[in-house]
Amino acid sequence: MDSSLVSAAVVVIVLFVAFRMLPRLVAGVPFVAPDAVHVRLQDNPDAVLIDVRTPEEYASEHVPDSINVQPHTLGDDLEQKKAFLDNKVYVMCLSSQRSAMAAKTLKNLGFTNVSVVKGGLTLWKKQGLPTSKS
Repeated sequence: MDSSLVSAAVVVIVLFVAFRMLPRLVAGVPFVAPDAVHVRLQDNPDAVLIDVRTPEEYASEHVPDSINVQPHTLGDDLEQKKAFLDNKVYVMCLSSQRSAMAAKTLKNLGFTNVSVVKGGLTLWKKQGLPTSKS
């Protein structure tokens, strides 16, 4: 086999793995499977699910009892949010890209128990978990 072809294949594989791992590296928080999040939300009434998709995306379909918050407003009203800094917070978007960035922001704001919903709403729906529309 041609060594340049092998080298190109290795580069493609490395880039693919790096792209798939980038959200986890950026967030610096755990990624939790949707089915586990669903159970944990039911078991912990103080847990919060934040959906960081656009209001239009959220209106078309979302997880019941989730809260739609735009990433650029996460730091707003921080004084009022201080009571929730230690609550379990799950962050969701469509696929985990935006939620990873939002989770990092929350962590930087002092939230101590933040996780990303792995695979976002896409995987949530694939696992047959409940959604609703506004």
